[in-house]
Amino acid sequence: MKNWRCTVCGYIHKGDMPPEKCPNCGSPSEKFVEHTQEVNVSEVTHMHYGQMVTYGEERQTNPFFEDFESLAPFIYNLPVGTNAPLHKHPTTDELFFVLRGKLRFKIGEKEFVAEKGDMLKGKMNIPHTFANIGDEPAVFLSVKGPKPVDVEVLEK
Repeated sequence: MKNWRCTVCGYIHKGDMPPEKCPNCGSPSEKFVEHTQEVNVSEVTHMHYGQMVTYGEERQTNPFFEDFESLAPFIYNLPVGTNAPLHKHPTTDELFFVLRGKLRFKIGEKEFVAEKGDMLKGKMNIPHTFANIGDEPAVFLSVKGPKPVDVEVLEK
């Protein structure tokens, strides 16, 4: 298994061959180069958009920039129709920034539909959930703080 990097957007693909086209920016396979350097995210200062975006069948949460003392940033990847259970963070606030797709957030008693470029906030100890309601994979940045980030699942 090799790593392939799109030279246009930075998307990293794992496989024996590069994809026919980049799922992030649509560039053809000719724009991919073999990426032999293993990425240690705690040593990275600049990360390309596609580097933490995945397009699998399962919901994924990818931590990055783990060396922050008080912030906990994550990239969430949600396939179509997936969601997170209702939960809260008793000691941390959370910001959400939508990078791709269409999501429904419920924060406290309010519901929001958010799309690329939208930002939402979740205050500590307020129950919240999110779901991909669009027709493509959804991706958003979540920044929580302060650490440690405790999660209390309220519904499954």
